[in-house]
Amino acid sequence: MKKIPDLSRRCLEDGRTGLIRFIRERRPHGSERNPITVVFDGQEHVGGFGDPATDVKVVFTPGTSADDHIREYVEHAQDPQQIICVTDDRELALACRHRGARIWSVEEFVAKGYKEETAAARRSEDSRRREGDGKVISQTAARRIDQELSDLWVRKKP
Repeated sequence: MKKIPDLSRRCLEDGRTGLIRFIRERRPHGSERNPITVVFDGQEHVGGFGDPATDVKVVFTPGTSADDHIREYVEHAQDPQQIICVTDDRELALACRHRGARIWSVEEFVAKGYKEETAAARRSEDSRRREGDGKVISQTAARRIDQELSDLWVRKKP
């Protein structure tokens, strides 16, 4: 959670809530048809994360670590090649990869969540450039300016 800019300074509960919101709103795991499970150490506090109708499943691991839960989950999965484990923990990544799961770093996961926003920003910037805000000019205008400058500054041979 600390690697997501909007969550880095929040308390644990707010960070967890923010992470779930980030996943639901930004969909870094892709399509709504791609199920996702978020595993937290410890037990759920009052308030919960609760809408079981959503595609984000939240699991708490009282009495065991989230890493151990994930290792066991991947180990017993019918098709671990269909699992993507998001972690920066080297040992967990190695164990999951050994069982056939794919590994994404937290940075990769977060980048996928901001990918659409970045693409929208690029589209907006391209749109502004086409509107002629002075930052970028068309090729036709550039050639016309080059010709005018050439006529002014380049001496033609007699």
